[in-house]
Amino acid sequence: MASSKLSLINNALILIGDRPLTSLTDGTRAQIAATNLYDNVVENELSKHRWGFARKKIEISKDVAAPVGDEWQTTYTLPADMITLIKLEPLIKYQILGDKVYCNYSGTLYAEYIHKPSEGDWPPYFCKMVEYALGMDFAPSIRDSATSMDLLAGQYQNASRMARYTDSQQHPQSSIAYRPFIDVRF
Repeated sequence: MASSKLSLINNALILIGDRPLTSLTDGTRAQIAATNLYDNVVENELSKHRWGFARKKIEISKDVAAPVGDEWQTTYTLPADMITLIKLEPLIKYQILGDKVYCNYSGTLYAEYIHKPSEGDWPPYFCKMVEYALGMDFAPSIRDSATSMDLLAGQYQNASRMARYTDSQQHPQSSIAYRPFIDVRF
């Protein structure tokens, strides 16, 4: 079953012992807290790990205007949907200021980054982790319960650990190309 914003919020509400919502506009205390906290919690969770399902790689556009100052010669605009930058290719020296990459490279530049895919594209392990994270944030504001929050914090830690482990198994490790400390032993 594909996840949705409403189903994730409802699962988090059930975890704290509250009733599920029928819509995201019903005006209840739970709905107001859930819709206000949801995006921040999700983006925070996406930014904590290099999730394979949330990676994207695109060619970024070079700006026409020259940067101010003498340190950098070229600017590129970062993607609007970027949450966290993983790397730029080719490997160059750069600095990020706002939504711009400042560098001394003028060729084609690719950005690999984390974005927010739709909930239907999330794997089950990430959905479960987000439900616990939402429940942790909902508990004090909806249920006025620090005990629920503490209980969910432990479950969240375990779900987070398992989600990162499962996601890291989805892509191979890159090998160490240059290894002088190992080569000198042989």
